[in-house]
Amino acid sequence: MGTIMARQKKDGAKSFTAVIRKKKGGKIVLTLSDTFSSRQAAERWMKKTERDLKDKGALDRAVAARHRKTWSGVIQEYSDASPDAFGKTKTANLAYLQRLDFGKMIVEETGEHDFFRLAQDLLRGVQAPPANPAADCPEHYALKPRMPQTVNSYMATLRTVVSYGGPISKVQMPIGDFESAMRTLKHQRMVARSAVRNRRPTLDELDRLLTHFHNRYLANRRSVPMHKVIGGAITLAHRQEALCSIPWRDLDEEKARLIIRNMKHPRQTQGNDIETWVTAEGMRIVLSMPRKKDRVFPYSPDTISRLFTEACQILGIEDLHFHDLRHEAISRFFEIGLGGGSRDVVMKYTGHSPDGSLSRYIHVEQIGDKYADWRWWPILFARL
Repeated sequence: MGTIMARQKKDGAKSFTAVIRKKKGGKIVLTLSDTFSSRQAAERWMKKTERDLKDKGALDRAVAARHRKTWSGVIQEYSDASPDAFGKTKTANLAYLQRLDFGKMIVEETGEHDFFRLAQDLLRGVQAPPANPAADCPEHYALKPRMPQTVNSYMATLRTVVSYGGPISKVQMPIGDFESAMRTLKHQRMVARSAVRNRRPTLDELDRLLTHFHNRYLANRRSVPMHKVIGGAITLAHRQEALCSIPWRDLDEEKARLIIRNMKHPRQTQGNDIETWVTAEGMRIVLSMPRKKDRVFPYSPDTISRLFTEACQILGIEDLHFHDLRHEAISRFFEIGLGGGSRDVVMKYTGHSPDGSLSRYIHVEQIGDKYADWRWWPILFARL
């Protein structure tokens, strides 16, 4: 019989780790363990596992399985083998897949139903143990259903490991089983591509947001000048991560050029440094920022996102994301006929490649500039 060890967490809750050790010829040949939120669950797992190991040949199979690769292991080896860092989403998805029960499965024993069940669990909202063990508690595992688009993101990330991880880990990847499962998942609409957003802020919404943030900044000059960040977003047309990472050294004031380092790309983000052009309005906002730090907008992207979301909730502005300001900027470039309305010229400002996703950001609503004589320009151009 195995043993159960109880551990007190910082929040006062307890966790119970069940450990089973098996000997053969006087030596320990197998150690199995798992952690549960209750002693009863640990005991059930231990009894079932002990019973299963008594079946003929079960112990030998379990010992052999310990020497085979799990999905968690091959995901780690795939990540370690990459000379460049992955993007934020891919890194988070890979780490999450490792923590799921799926991560414990043996690669060679994974069939199409296992991939289907993984997506099914993700859709239902099954939660992996938290990355921080101190945050582990029964409430964490409450189901939080996901959208088919989110499930598709996880499965697309896993596809890269299935497609390219075999030679790295020296295992035969079940590529056929994965693709078969994906066909069924698409047929059942359990995975789906992200819908194209066409949300743009109205002038009234921008006026309310800028009033909110400008008043907040005037009341506390140490707060993030979000009115400047929003102005930068709708004139530079870059993502919030890129916006917050621009160093002053990458600005060419004379030529009105800006280098965006590691610009997001579906295949190669790391090292994808793109020189972009800067609009006259964008240049005036950039030059209005103080050069006390090494970055033009020296703020955390997560902080920017949180402040923007909180402001929208306070002001009753529905379904508006900070990333929608990129849609606003690019759509306006076409409405005002920037560069004669040429896509090739607009791409110089946005940093898109000819085969990129520029079209997803074009939602033209009028001809001409809705920001003509905008009352916020003088405030956005003023030095902090």
